[in-house]
Amino acid sequence: MTFVFVLWTMTLPGCGREISARPPLLILDTDFSSDADDVGAAAVLHNLAAQGKVNILAMMVSSGNPWSVPCLQAVNAWFGRPEIPVGKAADGAVQDESAYTRAVAEAFSRRPAAAPDAVQLYRRTLAAQPDQSVTVVSVGYLTNLRNLLQSKPDAVSPLDGQELVRRKTARLVCMGGQYPSGREWNFHRDAEAAAYVAAHWPTPIIFAGFELGKDIVTGAALRRLPENNPIRRSYELHNKLAGRPSWDQIAVYYAVMTANGEQIPFWSKIHGSNAVSEDGSNRWLNEKNGRHAYLVQRGDSAKIAARLEQLMLP
Repeated sequence: MTFVFVLWTMTLPGCGREISARPPLLILDTDFSSDADDVGAAAVLHNLAAQGKVNILAMMVSSGNPWSVPCLQAVNAWFGRPEIPVGKAADGAVQDESAYTRAVAEAFSRRPAAAPDAVQLYRRTLAAQPDQSVTVVSVGYLTNLRNLLQSKPDAVSPLDGQELVRRKTARLVCMGGQYPSGREWNFHRDAEAAAYVAAHWPTPIIFAGFELGKDIVTGAALRRLPENNPIRRSYELHNKLAGRPSWDQIAVYYAVMTANGEQIPFWSKIHGSNAVSEDGSNRWLNEKNGRHAYLVQRGDSAKIAARLEQLMLP
């Protein structure tokens, strides 16, 4: 697939030289099945892309739910981006029940496209990008990322997965874990993958934990949308538009805005290392030279929720 980027120039004050700029590059990895916040995160990402703040290279599904991929494709098409490639997890991925994926896929998808294997799509997408240019955002299980790191050289790239990630990605923003310690859904559902990625991902990781999103509730404002809207329909099927914690939206919003160099007053970072155990629990190590960080809320919950919910609406 050919990716087309819009380039522009700006002059730095006082120096008279021009530099080129373009929206930051991002890959989203989502389970898109067990909760509606995945759908909310996709809406946030699409609306930020419409503002010119991000270029969505690809999306990956980490759930084995058979309707997750066509549901995500339907949402992408609704936002006018049916060309975004969606990768599916390999056999053996976590199988989730979902209240919305099948209904939304059948109602809003004209003709689901064939989905490539997620690792193959990761390798093809990363290999085509400039070095240290891609932000990966994971808001589901870390199954695909573990499989990517363990992938071997192929016709797409002579690099193995570990080196390809090291070469092409700037960082990973991961919704997973609880801080400074705890046990959270995305980690414990594929604990081996979570432990492997935390230990072996070669570029910096910023974690957005369970405690960060549980009090940032969004979704009720979707009642204002027409009934034939897939975002509204997903939340309606999941819990009758009662609102849900915004775990995944936080990770996407933080990743995009900071990739644009914008200062966000809502969160600060604590640096160190994240140790993930075989049962999916995690604990924070205050290591001076650790490659990890986790976010701590500094802003008002109502203001954060209002900002995110606004980005979930057309």
